[in-house]
Amino acid sequence: MPVTNTRQNWTPGETVKIGFLSLKILAVIPTPGDYKPDKYRLSDPKGNLYEFTPHHGLEKIHATQRIG
Repeated sequence: MPVTNTRQNWTPGETVKIGFLSLKILAVIPTPGDYKPDKYRLSDPKGNLYEFTPHHGLEKIHATQRIG
């Protein structure tokens, strides 16, 4: 289930603020069956990748995790 009850636009290509970070949404990753909200793949202006799950937090994706 995508984020809908916010003033920010959570569609791919848009920029959102999470805490003090401004991140661009690259993709929405559906998570059927685990009862958690959908995950979002994000990037910052430096090219660092992040994965965000609402109510569960933001996680930086390291270079070893990019493959796959």
